[in-house]
Amino acid sequence: MEITAMDVVGAIGSTMDELGHMGPDDSFADLDIDSLSLVEAAVILSNKFGVRVDEFELTEAGSARAAASMLTEKLALQPAI
Repeated sequence: MEITAMDVVGAIGSTMDELGHMGPDDSFADLDIDSLSLVEAAVILSNKFGVRVDEFELTEAGSARAAASMLTEKLALQPAI
């Protein structure tokens, strides 16, 4: 399964009103997302896609597009059930 940038934008934006305007290539730093919001976004993405992600990984990813690639890679590494 491939997770797209728009999947990430949709998951975060639909739950976090303050990030509803986020685009797939917007830098998390440029959006002034604080650490608590990154924790909340990480929980949302982990629950939505079934892949554990933390705020540090989102910070490193830097954007929804990069986060989508990271989540897709992590999902591919999970053992099939």
